[in-house]
Amino acid sequence: MNAEERARMWQIVEGAFADDHVALGRPFPIALMIAVRREEAIPQIRTELARAGLDVASVDKKWWPFGRRWELAVKSQEPVPIDRAHVESFLNTLEAVLVKYDAGVLTWVPLRPGA
Repeated sequence: MNAEERARMWQIVEGAFADDHVALGRPFPIALMIAVRREEAIPQIRTELARAGLDVASVDKKWWPFGRRWELAVKSQEPVPIDRAHVESFLNTLEAVLVKYDAGVLTWVPLRPGA
């Protein structure tokens, strides 16, 4: 995710938390969509995600303008405090691993019960 996409996600998350009167900083599991260019990288990525405490819920093939991509739906096993410092650190660490496999985070969202 680039800086603009991250900023947009933060606006959405902060607005939703404010609307529901939920304080930022509360821990929730995080759901992510990860884009992978090469199918043969998926097993290694699954291993890396498991080491990072993330469960892969699904792997789907998608068509993009310049070829195929695979999208992984992923969920954190442990809750993450939903504040900029923690989530940005979490995303930076994850993307540093994914870049080795020509993959990256498309989006993320906190999983709040009843939301």
